[in-house]
Amino acid sequence: PGTKYAGTSKDGGKVRLIDFQFSDEQAYVLEFGANYIRFFKDEGILTEATKTISAATQANPVVVTATGHGYSNGDRVFIKDVAGMVELNNREFTVANKTTNTFELSGIDGTGFTAYSSGGTSGKIVEVTTTYTEAQVFELNHVQSADVLYLVHKDHEPAKLTRTTATSFTLTDIDFIDGPWLDENTTSTTLYASAATGTGITITASADVFSSDDVGRYIRFREILEIAHDEWAASTSYANNATVRYDGHVYKQVTGSTQTSGNTPPVHLTGTETYGSIDWEYLHDEHGHVRITGFTSATVVTADVHEDQYGNSRLPDSSVGSANANTRWSLGAFDGDQGFPRAVAFYEERLYFAGTSGQPQTIFGSQTADFENMTPGLNDDDAINVTIASDQVNVIKHMIQGRFLQLLTTSAEFTLSGGTGTQPVTPTNVNVLRETTFGSSDVRPIRAGSSTILIQKGQEKVKEVTFDLDTDGLVGRDLTILAEHIARGGLTDMIWQQEPELILWFVRTDGVLIGLSYDPQNQTIGWHTHPMGESGVVESITAIPSGTEDQVYLSVKRTIDGSTVRHIVFMESIYFGTDITDAFYVDSGLTYDDTATTTITGLNHLEGETVQILADGSAHADKTVSGGVVTLDRSASTVHVGYSYDSKVQTLRMEGGADDGVSQGKIKRIHGATIRFLDTVGAEIGPDEDNLDRLPFRDSSMAMDEAVPMFDGDKEISFPSGYDNDARVFVRQTQPLPMTILAVMRRSNTFDA
Repeated sequence: PGTKYAGTSKDGGKVRLIDFQFSDEQAYVLEFGANYIRFFKDEGILTEATKTISAATQANPVVVTATGHGYSNGDRVFIKDVAGMVELNNREFTVANKTTNTFELSGIDGTGFTAYSSGGTSGKIVEVTTTYTEAQVFELNHVQSADVLYLVHKDHEPAKLTRTTATSFTLTDIDFIDGPWLDENTTSTTLYASAATGTGITITASADVFSSDDVGRYIRFREILEIAHDEWAASTSYANNATVRYDGHVYKQVTGSTQTSGNTPPVHLTGTETYGSIDWEYLHDEHGHVRITGFTSATVVTADVHEDQYGNSRLPDSSVGSANANTRWSLGAFDGDQGFPRAVAFYEERLYFAGTSGQPQTIFGSQTADFENMTPGLNDDDAINVTIASDQVNVIKHMIQGRFLQLLTTSAEFTLSGGTGTQPVTPTNVNVLRETTFGSSDVRPIRAGSSTILIQKGQEKVKEVTFDLDTDGLVGRDLTILAEHIARGGLTDMIWQQEPELILWFVRTDGVLIGLSYDPQNQTIGWHTHPMGESGVVESITAIPSGTEDQVYLSVKRTIDGSTVRHIVFMESIYFGTDITDAFYVDSGLTYDDTATTTITGLNHLEGETVQILADGSAHADKTVSGGVVTLDRSASTVHVGYSYDSKVQTLRMEGGADDGVSQGKIKRIHGATIRFLDTVGAEIGPDEDNLDRLPFRDSSMAMDEAVPMFDGDKEISFPSGYDNDARVFVRQTQPLPMTILAVMRRSNTFDA
């Protein structure tokens, strides 16, 4: 199918497309560019509520009137549906010199535009600011849970993109609860805090511990409860401000006077509650932690006391003051000299992170069903921290959920599970096994059916990894072995389209779009290339559900009117119905569907380009876009306009048999062929691309002023072939019309001499 234009990237910059799927009805394509995210939904750029335009001037710059628009200078707006001044339609502009009811379109000279007559809307483009560079957006790893997309990059704090309304998103760093942590200090270096609570407290070390990179990092202090506090006891007299421990937690007597305890121990986990005659204030469990906010020296930093999993912000008193300096401290596993995780995944109601530079083989799992809580412990639902033990340092690049949690590293593939059977993973039963030794590239792997699809570390092989009952483990199959040339040069992106056909889509380093028809259950695996019209270079790809199909989106680099732009386009449906006027077989195209006209507007994204046209189901002469407009030679009510592209099919070398065996390597001649078509209008056939005959699809019974109906059946041709060893058949479609080939049947001779 062709691709329909949805918009352009911001300022024509290189972008990565990532899907965001809350549900089949609420799905977005995220445009990640240098320091920003924008959003596409319902086949167009996402904007806030639109404002009605009531005027636009033929001036330099254009001044637009939209009462109470609420825009600020520098905002990006998208304008559409303007009558008269059609040059403004389907374009984004930057707001300048705004007033309450008007704004200028920065840099837009409208002196040559058609006069505004009526209508039109403008909408502020929804955008979120980030700190990811252009290069870093292609290194992001991500996983989604409902309205939250978790993002990781080895040089950035883990973050989450949260959808708050249908048109509002926020991006924040994850504020983890209590972890994850490195192993507790084993040296003689001590730390102490200047206060147990508050912000801007001072942490002092007895030796060099800190660096300026540690700002944002956590420190955990541990107290030995059995030494620091007496155990609570019934019928015991407690002075005011006395502390006790019970069930691993510390409480302070705050009644104001000495009181005697009853028979019920304190068990609350926050605030102050009364038990008998005593008011007990909850202080902490055996830990407390801070987050570094400022670097003073290698031995001194400032920090804020951070909340624990119960919402309490307090350090143990045994870590406060120089007299209490001790060695019972741990540094956070993220930030500082450890870097940040590069892999993220969900598995068994936990959120897992892995692949820091300091601990490249360590996996950190959250508490069960509490994705940002990393509090460690030995209870079944406590956080998990495990390191792969192997003979090589295998940097974990990706994790993907399957029957087990699959850990994909630079040189091998591992699984993480709770051991045998269906036992869930807990802190005490983590089982990590090496399964295969392919090694993964930086391209994010995907699940396709029951298989994991990964691009091997050399980027030229695609592996299918599946669970094998016979070996009770994972096994791999090379999918590119069927067409090794097709991935040569490397693959840089991939997605999985399940509807209407099962296709794995890949982007090659030279910008060619590649497809793999992938239905292993029906033994269907076949590669195909899809060069874009006018040498468009595909740079990124994703897919989201749209109705009953998966809609594939692409970022395509082009040079138009001397400038580099990136078109954000989506594939039209393969199955468009029975009406030939709905056939869409152009690239970066748009559709006009209204009363009959000869003037097609809103084509500013194709300014100066030669375009192919389908008008009311019939091919129209090519035209050049000028001022965002093409003028047709005849009026039409349904018009598709975009770049042309050719669809080509070439058969393999013929095997027709011979008197003494096979026909391979022998002289052959094809003297005729029958092509079985489905829903087709137009085709050319011959022995090669330079010798093609056009097949007739219109006959004398058809009205000349109506489109040729789609054809189902066989077409025969006397083949203009010579004598050669290959004996191939070449079929091509150059018109913006459908062509589906069900079979190619050759009539030939093999010469045994």
